[in-house]
Amino acid sequence: MGGMSHFYKSLLEQNEEVHSAAVAATQTRTVEPSSSSSAGLSLTIAKPPALQGPAVGPANDLDLARLARDQGKDVELNDDNQIVDKRDLLSAGLNLSLPNTRHLALSAAKQKNDGKDDSVQTHTAVGTAATRQEINARRQREVDRQWQEERDRARKERERLEEEEREKLVKRRNDDDAVTSARERFLARKRRKLEDGSATGAGTDVVATSDTMAS
Repeated sequence: MGGMSHFYKSLLEQNEEVHSAAVAATQTRTVEPSSSSSAGLSLTIAKPPALQGPAVGPANDLDLARLARDQGKDVELNDDNQIVDKRDLLSAGLNLSLPNTRHLALSAAKQKNDGKDDSVQTHTAVGTAATRQEINARRQREVDRQWQEERDRARKERERLEEEEREKLVKRRNDDDAVTSARERFLARKRRKLEDGSATGAGTDVVATSDTMAS
């Protein structure tokens, strides 16, 4: 605790000295002799001298590392002169000049998650579009199937009616042929009967004539 108190005390004293020097410089007036004796004295505000000592404001990692090493702490810097592990400064009792690494980690994680959300939304949109295309394609296939089934049904019904009509025509033709054949058979029998009758009558007449001539 004594080392930390000494460090803070030294840092405050340095900042106080720098501040006091800056205030004194802005209030300093220098008297320059006039080139003309009648002009009198002229007061001008001189440019403040260059301030020495550490600049006022938050120290960077390099300065913080230097102060920590002065206190005997081992602080590691990377190639960009940034402190690798900020906990080394906490153990030295130094304030962090750069943004809190936890906040940086949370911000980076949030940006990463936002990027993932955008990616998920993009994939979701693409998946939704693909799903709609699949639904439309499935509906179109169903309509085509129903249309083909209706065409097949109509074709089969037409073929059935045509077959029935052919069967009726064949039956009617057969009936006509049967009627014609029956009529022809009837006429043939009738002719034979007539012929048989004529032949019988002629034979009777011949026998009668012969008997008459004999008597």
